[in-house]
Amino acid sequence: MAITRRNLLRGITAASTILAAGSRPLGALASRNKNESLPAGLIPVPVLLNRNENAYGPSEKVLSVIRESASVSNRYQRGEYDTLRKLLADLHRVNPDQIVLGAGSSEILRISGAAFLGPNKRLLVPHPTYPLLSANAEANGIPVLRVPLTKTQEHDTDAMFAQSGSATGLVYICNPNNPTGTLTPHKNIESFINKLPSNVMILIDEAYHHYVSATAAYRSFLDYPLGDPRIVVARTFSKIHGLAGLRVGYAVSTKEVASPLSARCLQNGVGILSVRAAIAALEDTAYVRMAAKRNSDDRQEFMNQVNARMLRAVDSHANFVLMNPLRPVSEVIPHLEKNNVLVAPAIPAMDKYIRVSLGTPAEMKEFWRVWDLMPAGKMAM
Repeated sequence: MAITRRNLLRGITAASTILAAGSRPLGALASRNKNESLPAGLIPVPVLLNRNENAYGPSEKVLSVIRESASVSNRYQRGEYDTLRKLLADLHRVNPDQIVLGAGSSEILRISGAAFLGPNKRLLVPHPTYPLLSANAEANGIPVLRVPLTKTQEHDTDAMFAQSGSATGLVYICNPNNPTGTLTPHKNIESFINKLPSNVMILIDEAYHHYVSATAAYRSFLDYPLGDPRIVVARTFSKIHGLAGLRVGYAVSTKEVASPLSARCLQNGVGILSVRAAIAALEDTAYVRMAAKRNSDDRQEFMNQVNARMLRAVDSHANFVLMNPLRPVSEVIPHLEKNNVLVAPAIPAMDKYIRVSLGTPAEMKEFWRVWDLMPAGKMAM
């Protein structure tokens, strides 16, 4: 369709309608028939529950900075990188030269693979887990050893150690893990790291750190550092801060490790608008606390709905849930998609499960409304 002034105005009007509708009270929805469609414009179409995004978006303070910074988007960053690195260094009680900024934690994973893997080095990962690092490694001819999770969907650190050796260049740990949302106890990971050969680097992906409710089993490797120079911890602003589309991530490591990582980063890879938004997000600690509490409530409500339908789900510590629908995934995902609800693609290693990102209350009501439209069929255990 050609872009005309009329079409452009229609698009702006439609967007305004959706934004305005997003502030409507949701109480009236509770009494609606499950087969009755929600009012047009109340939720975005399609309903995006497929990429573990923060459905609520960034805080109003961050949005204000984004609006104010739009006018300088024609410029490269100047001192903003230094400001953000200083804030992150203060937060994690390290020096600024131990912080490496990247275009999302995806770039941190990519440059870690480039720095620590090579023709004679292998990558060791749990399975399943976030696949970006292993996919990049295999694309560059690096062997990848995948170690299945335990029956409780934790990293099998004993089996991973058994697969490690002098040819292992890098070990990837994702905690909480994606796509399972599960935790591996800190003591297990620490014991595993301490047994690894001294030349093996360890990349710990803590993208979902802020969503973990208080538990003795979990401790961030940034809050309780081991003082081990082999450890790199990756974090992102894409999740709880709601900046997935602006691509800001970072690594914390020793100065000696940070140097080869920085050398592999895309120059000015984090734009001026993105880094200013990240600074504002980091300073808005009240929003982070509120978002963590809200996610915990949303996660519990999702589990309530799972239990009400006598389905199964893995206990999650993230902003998504791995659910066993007790029917073929090959039927569930197409049904949801046909009704404009998107969840993650099928997971080959866990073919009885679907991964559902947590959306707003209106989006989750629509998810369950569509779910309940599925015709009765033979349940699959």
